[in-house]
Amino acid sequence: MLLALLLALALAGLVLAHAAIHGWRITYRRPEPAQAVFEPRVAVLVATKNGSATVRDTVESVVDQADVYVVSDGSTDDTADVARDAGAYVLELDENVGKPAAIHAAVKRLRLTSFYEALVILDDDTIVAPDFVARSFAALRPGVAIVVGKTMTRWDHARRWNVWLGCRAYSYWRYQATIRRGQSAVNALNCISGSNSLYRSSVLDQVLVEQTPYIVDDTYWTLEAHRRRLGRIVYAPSAQAWICDPVAFGAWYKQNLRWVWGTLQGVWGHRIGTRATAFDACYVLLILDWLLYVGFAPTILALGFFTGLADPLTLVLWYLAGVTAWVGAGAIATRRWRLVLMAPAIVAIDWIYRVTFVHAFVKTLRQPQVQVCRWESPARY
Repeated sequence: MLLALLLALALAGLVLAHAAIHGWRITYRRPEPAQAVFEPRVAVLVATKNGSATVRDTVESVVDQADVYVVSDGSTDDTADVARDAGAYVLELDENVGKPAAIHAAVKRLRLTSFYEALVILDDDTIVAPDFVARSFAALRPGVAIVVGKTMTRWDHARRWNVWLGCRAYSYWRYQATIRRGQSAVNALNCISGSNSLYRSSVLDQVLVEQTPYIVDDTYWTLEAHRRRLGRIVYAPSAQAWICDPVAFGAWYKQNLRWVWGTLQGVWGHRIGTRATAFDACYVLLILDWLLYVGFAPTILALGFFTGLADPLTLVLWYLAGVTAWVGAGAIATRRWRLVLMAPAIVAIDWIYRVTFVHAFVKTLRQPQVQVCRWESPARY
C-alpha cells in the first residue's frame, strides 16, 4: 500500500514537472538561431595540450563567428597544425605551463584585450552553437563583466547508455535550471563555465594572472570579479555549448574532485562569508545547502535504521520517489528518455558525489593553494 502511494506521488510529480516545463518550453527548447555573422569585436581563445583529436571540431564550430586563437601548451602531437588548418591563429609554447598560464601568455603576447572588446574562452573539446558568439555578446550589456554559456554534455549515440554521461547530462540540466538561474538573477554566480564563457576584455585584464592560486582557474577569476566589483556575471542559456565529459568512473571522480577542491579553495582563500555583501550572503546559503546535501540525508537514514524513530523502508522509498521525480523532469526537459532507466545508477553516483565533497574538504585543509595550476583532462572522444 505504501509503495503504491509513493509511486503515485512520484507519478504526480512527473505530471506536474511536465506541466511546468510545458509552460516554460521556450526556456528548454533549442532557441531559433540568431543570424550567424562574424563578430569583429570578439575573439575566441582556446588553450590546448595534445588536443589534436578534438581541437579541429572546436575551431570549426566557431571560426565563422569570430577570430579564433589557439595556444598550444607544450603539445607533443600535431595539435598546432590541426588548429591552424581549421582556421585558427596559433601560438605554440615550448613547454607545458598549464591552462591559466597558457591563456595569460596568449592574451599578453598577442595583446588580445587591446584589439577586442571581449574574449570567449573555450576548452579544446567544446563545440558551440552557430550563434554562440552572437548570443553571448548580446548578453554583454553595460555593467556585465562575464557571460556564462549553457553547458551540455556531448552524449552521442555510440555512448547513449553510458551512465557517467547520463548522470552528467542530468546534473547539468538540474544545476543550470535551478541554482545557476537563481544566482544569475541576483548576481551571485559562484562559478562559471571555464569551457564556454565570454569575458569583457577590461575585466579579463584585471583578473588574469599567470598562475591562479586555486586548481580551478575560473574559480579565481569569478571571485576576483565579485570582490573587485567589476560587473555582473550573468547566465545566458541561449548561448549553447557541448563538451566532452568523463566516460569512466576514475576520470569522473578525478574531475569532480578537482572541481570541488578548487571551489573550496576559493571559499577559503577569498574568505567567503566574512564580508557584508549580497554575494557573500548567497554563497553562505549555498554552503549550507552543500552541508545538508552531504550530511542531512545520510544522517536521517542512519537515525531511521539505528534508532527506530522512523521506518527505514519508508525513508528510502520517499528518497527514491523524490529522485525519480527529479530525473523524470530532467528526462522531459532534455528529451533524453533513457535517463529514467538510468535513475538507479544516478542515485548511486549521487552518493559517490557526496564522498568527493568530503575528500575535497580534506584536500583543501592540506593544500588550500597550489603553486602551479596544471591538470590532466579526461580522455577526449
